[in-house]
Amino acid sequence: MQVPTSLFYDGSSKRMSALNARAGVLQVQIATGKKLMAPSDDAVASQQLAEFRRRDADAKVYGGNMKIAGALLSQADSTLDAIETQIQGAIELTTRAGNGTMSVDNRRVIGAELSAIVGQLVDLGNTKDLRGQPLFGSAGGVKAVQRAADGSFSFASTTVSPIPIADGQTIQATETAERVFAPNGAGNDIFTVLSTLAAALEAGTADGDDASDALDALYAAGDQVDLVRASMGARGARIELAQAMLTETNTNREELRSSLEDVDVTAAITELQKTMTVLQATQASFAKLSSLSLFSYLR
Repeated sequence: MQVPTSLFYDGSSKRMSALNARAGVLQVQIATGKKLMAPSDDAVASQQLAEFRRRDADAKVYGGNMKIAGALLSQADSTLDAIETQIQGAIELTTRAGNGTMSVDNRRVIGAELSAIVGQLVDLGNTKDLRGQPLFGSAGGVKAVQRAADGSFSFASTTVSPIPIADGQTIQATETAERVFAPNGAGNDIFTVLSTLAAALEAGTADGDDASDALDALYAAGDQVDLVRASMGARGARIELAQAMLTETNTNREELRSSLEDVDVTAAITELQKTMTVLQATQASFAKLSSLSLFSYLR
């Protein structure tokens, strides 16, 4: 059987071209560490990788939100702890003020101390968060606790904005001042209770009933702060769980991405070496055979 010269040259050329092309692909893969050079290399894998990139971007945002929410909850908890300390101090002073044997002058001193606690509580209520905004106030920067010229108190009208931490999931990272300080509604907040008692003590008009009524309100205020802290603690635990889940999800997604996109460099180098060996052998054979007289070769 005679082999046409054109078929011999075409077959050898196509084989060497294919080997050269494969060697080129392997060299690029080894240099970049990536399997896919263009979406057309694997349309399905490219679509999956695009989805992974979108989820990576979402995860980065959610992760940042979790850090902010966690920091706000931690700051709020430490502030509430300080508020509880002031309330406990007020309870102790009020208990002493209710002692029937205490002199008017001593009660005036207690009244002044209670007034100072009111000031401390106002300052704590107006604590600024890590973003420079009122921790228990409005995003517009309005103070959470406001004291009018007549000595009355009011709270910033605000709604705490939830922070997104996952698809379809949000968390409230702080509380309003009204929920923290006014367990029984307007007029029964801790500021009004303490200010009223302090004024009566300093004026020398307070009696045991005044102290007893104030104690009931102070205990209720302490219980309210405990309730808010417990709620924030639960939210903090939820954030920790969400962070752990996000880390695990990110790890799993990275492993999937790597399996689709990353090349096994060791395997690619081995294949490249084999490809180059075959290419060199093919080129040598072609050079040798093409130098022969075709008519002599076919005899």
